[in-house]
Amino acid sequence: MEKKHEIDLQIVGGRIRATRQGLGLTQEKAAERTDITGQYWSLLETGRERGSVSTYLQIADALDLTLDDLFYDGIDVLRTEKALLQGDILVDCTAGERQIISETVHALKAALKRTRER
Repeated sequence: MEKKHEIDLQIVGGRIRATRQGLGLTQEKAAERTDITGQYWSLLETGRERGSVSTYLQIADALDLTLDDLFYDGIDVLRTEKALLQGDILVDCTAGERQIISETVHALKAALKRTRER
């Protein structure tokens, strides 16, 4: 059986690092926005430590992210699927069909963006 909820700490840390760097923050400056130290922040970014839920909430808040952003691959696809379900558009689709439709919407959006940038 596939373990869907197993957390890869290196991937989570990479998301933290990429967002922090995108904001132009050092680890120390980012950590100052939380109750954790710069050294512990570094351990989380490299995946050498597992933080508590409270720690990840602080990091998400400091970087203007959600926990979904930190922990889930394809979160945009999940958000699109959720939005479509709220409108009852996909209510009669299977989970697999909903995922295909959500991925298709995101692929179409990316193609439109590329066309617009030309």
